[in-house]
Amino acid sequence: MTTGMTIRLILMGLVFLVWAVMMFSTLFTLRARAAEKTGQAISGPGSFAKEIGHWLRSPEDKSTRRTLFFLTFVLVVMTVQNALMAG
Repeated sequence: MTTGMTIRLILMGLVFLVWAVMMFSTLFTLRARAAEKTGQAISGPGSFAKEIGHWLRSPEDKSTRRTLFFLTFVLVVMTVQNALMAG
């Protein structure tokens, strides 16, 4: 493995780590919002889907949404780039 490949792999790992933390944080936030609205500790998939719809449209979640979408795009580009460079 060359130095360039090692650096790309480390960068991809760091981007993935930030993406994973943001994704889990978002999922836990959505679950908490759904539980708060329904009054149940574990809400069903319907209320979770409504919360996803609210999250996709809400202005207060705009920066988190943009960052998460950007990190997802970066991960896809890095994955495709690594696949093309590998052969």
